[in-house]
Amino acid sequence: MCDPISITIGVMSMAASVSAANAASDAQDAAKVESDRAAVQAKVDADRQINLQQLQNDEAAAVEAFSNDARTKELVARSVVAGGESGAIGNTNDAIIANVMRQGLEANTMVTQNLGRETAQLGETRLGQQSTYQSRINAVSGGAGVSFGQVLGAAAQGAQTGMSVRGGMNSIGKNKAGGVTKIKANTGNVSANNYTDYSNVS
Repeated sequence: MCDPISITIGVMSMAASVSAANAASDAQDAAKVESDRAAVQAKVDADRQINLQQLQNDEAAAVEAFSNDARTKELVARSVVAGGESGAIGNTNDAIIANVMRQGLEANTMVTQNLGRETAQLGETRLGQQSTYQSRINAVSGGAGVSFGQVLGAAAQGAQTGMSVRGGMNSIGKNKAGGVTKIKANTGNVSANNYTDYSNVS
């Protein structure tokens, strides 16, 4: 018949094992939350930098295109004035003006192409950041909780602990029933007949 003490210790051992497993799962959940938070923040910061770079590229391209248009208009106006002053009329002056406008268009086309390449590069950077973000999210998993198998394992361990305690208590009980064995040191037999008094010998 099982005694209450061994049962209680076994149950306590089981509860401690389950509690430890649950604490480990909670700690893993906390690590997952912190890892995800850091991953999200890193992506937000990276996206902000990419968006800022895109904005700067767009603004620079717009300023350059505006400058090209203004320069083209100025050159066209000068060509018209110069043609009028020099008396150049017809195809000659028209050809000059057309050439100036063509150069302006080519300059703006180059601006647009450069902006397109920069935008594409930033798009690749965004994809890389998304991949990095996903990798960081997947790198740390959440806690699995306490599984049924862990509970069974803890129960088995608790039962074993209880049985060990019961066995130890039984051993103590047997020792009490049989008394305590006393061991007396052997000091040897000293006989009074064999004793010689040498106290008077000088």
